[in-house]
Amino acid sequence: MRASLCAVLVLSVLAVPGARAFEVRALLADPAASSPITAADPTLRDALRRIARGSHSWRQALERLAADRRRIVVLTPDDVVVQTVDSRVVPFEPTAIAEVSPVADASGNVSVVMVVVNVAAIRAVHEPHGSLPGEIDADIERILAHEVYGHAVPYLEAGHVSGRCADPGPGDDVTSACAIRRENIIRSELRLGRRTDAALGSLALSRLLPR
Repeated sequence: MRASLCAVLVLSVLAVPGARAFEVRALLADPAASSPITAADPTLRDALRRIARGSHSWRQALERLAADRRRIVVLTPDDVVVQTVDSRVVPFEPTAIAEVSPVADASGNVSVVMVVVNVAAIRAVHEPHGSLPGEIDADIERILAHEVYGHAVPYLEAGHVSGRCADPGPGDDVTSACAIRRENIIRSELRLGRRTDAALGSLALSRLLPR
């Protein structure tokens, strides 16, 4: 999901720059972690806790992943660079809102999924307009509902890249698309409104963007 919350990284892998490598690898490698979803950034950790408190479906999904020892690591762009299939290394696109990348082996098996959420970009839209903290928090929760429950969880429940839960394509009924249907389950339980478009219209920040 970039600006439209739609793109999923399938052919790319996320690599960790040296300054944060130990921290992220520790999150990935710790078998004693109490939750199958981890985040180093405090804003993202707080959002994950709020979602877990408010959503029964989210909690059930994480319980299933914990039983299978499958993991979701939620990062910010500061934690990653993107290494392309031709080995070029580029920074995470600064205007992208979020991306998902399953970490797959040569057979397509997946036991870890990376989710990157651009907290700084979200705040950069909201804060100059005097948005309340709750509005920013709600947008981050909506984005996590889409990226984690809409995309990451299906990969891990399938244990394979074939578990991809798609966003709507051109001309598709948006609310019938797999990832949007799943996102709306979490939104309903958290009372965050219902997503009915393929772009950013269901986020509070959409009203603040230049027309």
